[in-house]
Amino acid sequence: MIARRQFIAGGAAFMLLPALPAQAASGSVVTGEALSLVNAYRKSKGRSPLVADSALSRAALDQARRLAASGRLSHASFRQRMVANGVPFPAAENIASGQPTVASVVQAWIGSRGHRRNMLGKYNRLGVAVARDPKSGNRPYWAMVLSA
Repeated sequence: MIARRQFIAGGAAFMLLPALPAQAASGSVVTGEALSLVNAYRKSKGRSPLVADSALSRAALDQARRLAASGRLSHASFRQRMVANGVPFPAAENIASGQPTVASVVQAWIGSRGHRRNMLGKYNRLGVAVARDPKSGNRPYWAMVLSA
């Protein structure tokens, strides 16, 4: 499963996720590994490379942990999560679950028009993370955050 969310400006209603215990799911930042794959794809399409960003990586890790703890994909509270992690707008988010490796999730996003559009967008920074939680069968949940 994969899903995406893009937020540029304007008002929108957002659903709040229930509060989760700190460290409810184990996770790790995988921006470095994803960055080389995403930049190779961007280069093949004539786009400039992205750089790793710690605020975006924190936002991605926070989202991946939320997804793993809930066992479902959701872009709920996108704007609030980005603001809380210091992510400037415009920003975009790609999420997915089930892919076993960084390479497989990046390939899944490339294969999806909306996710591909986010990865080729006018962004210059990137953060990517994965998380697993026993409550959701230790299935990998992925989050990518892009920002200008």
